[in-house]
Amino acid sequence: MKLAGIQIPPALADALRSCREHFIAAAVFSFFINLLYLAPPIYMLQVYDRVVTTGGKLTLLFVTIALAIALLTLSALDSVRMRLLVRASLRLDEIVAPIVLQRIVSKNSAEAVRAMRDFDAVRQVVGTPVLAALFDAPWAPLYILVAFMLHFWIGVLAVISGGILLALAWWNRRSTREASGAAAEAIAASNTAIQTLALHSGAIRALGMSGKIVNRQLLQRRFGLEKFADAQLTGSRLTAFSRFFRLFVQSLALGLGALLAIEGYISAGAIIAASILLGRALQPIEALISGWPSLNAGYEALGRLSDLLQHRDGDRIYTKLPTPEGKLAVENVAVRGPGNKAILQGVSFAIAPGEMLGIVGPSGSGKTTLAKVICGAMPAEIGTVRVDGAQLSDWDPDELGRHVGYLPQDPSLFEGTVKENIARFDPASEEVDAAAVAAAKSAGIHDLILSLPEGYDTRLGPLGKGLSAGQAQRVALARALYGNPAILILDEPNAFLDQAGEEALMSAVSSAMERGCAVMMIAHRRGVLDCASRLLVLDEGRPRMLGPPAEVSARLAAPPKGKTG
Repeated sequence: MKLAGIQIPPALADALRSCREHFIAAAVFSFFINLLYLAPPIYMLQVYDRVVTTGGKLTLLFVTIALAIALLTLSALDSVRMRLLVRASLRLDEIVAPIVLQRIVSKNSAEAVRAMRDFDAVRQVVGTPVLAALFDAPWAPLYILVAFMLHFWIGVLAVISGGILLALAWWNRRSTREASGAAAEAIAASNTAIQTLALHSGAIRALGMSGKIVNRQLLQRRFGLEKFADAQLTGSRLTAFSRFFRLFVQSLALGLGALLAIEGYISAGAIIAASILLGRALQPIEALISGWPSLNAGYEALGRLSDLLQHRDGDRIYTKLPTPEGKLAVENVAVRGPGNKAILQGVSFAIAPGEMLGIVGPSGSGKTTLAKVICGAMPAEIGTVRVDGAQLSDWDPDELGRHVGYLPQDPSLFEGTVKENIARFDPASEEVDAAAVAAAKSAGIHDLILSLPEGYDTRLGPLGKGLSAGQAQRVALARALYGNPAILILDEPNAFLDQAGEEALMSAVSSAMERGCAVMMIAHRRGVLDCASRLLVLDEGRPRMLGPPAEVSARLAAPPKGKTG
């Protein structure tokens, strides 16, 4: 499906088709609305040509009542039309917003982050009077036809003035499109940067970077605002001229009508009727010119949104696989980063249920990337990760995620209660409460949670604001243990823990292994890897050693060949 030259992806096209009844009804109402807009000029004709010349007071009463009924009906239809368009925008939100949010979660990029803002720009166009003006514009020929019925030269004036306004609308789009696009890009980047600054404001203040960061941000923001101002100023000049032109044409129609009336070609009532007809014929075009910034923003946003959603529509329906036992296999996995530099290369190993593999290596050796690949947070460019023999791509991500416990380096807690974070935001129920408490007890944090102001119902801010780093990491550990997962991926789980926290961590890991959980733990301090079945050493993304902990530790401690110490 194509719309205004943009290839609309099937998901978005289906959403628009689901609003088809709303749009058809709005178009039908637009026909009757524009038909009823003929009532004022007809009323003028009747008053000047019949009432004034005959002195018919009863006629004046009846035509005035008819005008009131017509205008009341017009207002009612216009109100209903706007309600239909607003309902259509809400319908689009109901269908597309979940898809966009899912895309934001699954694709970590700047385009995905601003996808919801783009969708809101598209949705707002649907629910505003600008779209109503688009529905009105095709009926402008109706008024031009009636103008020709009054007199040929009045019709010619309507055609010429309508053509000039259409040319202004085209020029408005051409002259503001580039600046509007650049402004949107710059302002979106600036907003993303501001969100990042807010999250790291403490570090910025502590390092004395406030003034420099603010100045840097203002420079970035100023560029976008200057482009936005250029587009607005250009558009405002065209809008002002179009308004002047429409008012001038209406007055010109009065002058032309008076000239024709003097010559006896039209009646006195037709003079006023001609002015009203031309004003109404040109009003939708002027409204489009005035609303062009929002139309242009919606058009640009629609293009970006379509690009983002283009590859989502072929999503498969997953076959439900049996509950995983925890057999994890990594086969020749490779990942490349910026500049095509290898982050991981040729990594292979297997973990059986009840086993623990420890991953060690210097910073930048690819340990965290490996954890993300295994838990499905990022794809492997080469190689395969299997759970119970099935590739990760064969599992429904949400279904598999229920059986995987993942603790990232950054605890990544979310705004909500402590219980909601532990329970992975499962809908509230007695079973969920019991499972969340059980996970907290396994992580050794139950008593600490009870000491919080509202216990498990204590609300956290973004990024777990309200807890210390160590507390946040232990809550994240409880989240990883929630639901007794078959696979446990822990990335530096002791980074913020004290000795008591490390003891609770080791107890939780031992208990998970006893019930048959496959564990992969990344750590710099090898003390927490004492119960590991094997150790894997990564160096610059490549597996350097893999074997029993004692053997690997001995080889790491041994001096290089040819050297004595």
